[in-house]
Amino acid sequence: MIWGRVRASGFAAVAAVMLAATAGCATMSQEQPQEPEAAILPSVEPVAPDTLILVERALAEGRLDDAGRLIERVLLAEPENWEAQLLLAELHLASGDAETAAPIFESLVDNADVGARALQGLGIALTLQGVLDRGVENLQQAVAQDPGLWRAWNALGYYHDSNRDWPAAANSYGKALEGNPDSILIYNNRGFSMLMQRRLEEAVADFGRVLQMDPDFEVARENLRLALAWQGKYIHAMAGAPDADMARVLNNVGFIALMRGDYGNAEAYLLRAMEADPAYNATAARNLTYLKQVRELAEAESEPTAN
Repeated sequence: MIWGRVRASGFAAVAAVMLAATAGCATMSQEQPQEPEAAILPSVEPVAPDTLILVERALAEGRLDDAGRLIERVLLAEPENWEAQLLLAELHLASGDAETAAPIFESLVDNADVGARALQGLGIALTLQGVLDRGVENLQQAVAQDPGLWRAWNALGYYHDSNRDWPAAANSYGKALEGNPDSILIYNNRGFSMLMQRRLEEAVADFGRVLQMDPDFEVARENLRLALAWQGKYIHAMAGAPDADMARVLNNVGFIALMRGDYGNAEAYLLRAMEADPAYNATAARNLTYLKQVRELAEAESEPTAN
């Protein structure tokens, strides 16, 4: 929902530098033995106390390369820094590499300082990999230890939505908002949950709130278009759509009109989608074929049965 590219080779490079600095071997003259020189170790500058705060800010803002450089600096100076190790795992997760993130999180779950957050990260990483049972178990353990872990609650809400357990999803999103009442991600996900349930007014309200907070959050804008189309507000759903996106928007509106049983508008919007962009010919054509089949079935069912 849910965080770019991490330069994983950075830590390998640091290790190579340290080895190169300590493995030098001076040639000694047999005629004039010399005292062995002291090994020249790499100098490591102390890390500023607020460096990890800067890492968290960089992650939150999506500046993953900056975050990677800062984490590298901390772990070079303090290899046993648990907070930095946790943030390294979060960096991998934010970069889309849940497989690398998971074992780092797992190595920290028994740590008294970061264990609950590690369970949260592990649960999210496993869920993204499709290991749902273990992922949900870790998420539940995380919120049991720290009820304020909003990302864990948000992930649980998404899981409950996938199982159509609407009360559990609502509870999870509510708990998530208690932990982070200004999160556009939570409002977007809760709005989509409302959309799945056809609670359209509530969906529109959540997506609208997201766009008030961040007008550039395109996922919420697309979701709002879907919600408006389900309300039958087709013109509103298409309002402001860029020309480059119009074929896709028309296709989506047409398909939703079909699902609503509004066959006339469905056909009109799907035909317009085909006209707007040849790339959508195949998609819109399939939807038109489906529309034709649905219409024929509906007409057959409406015909009086002969006695």
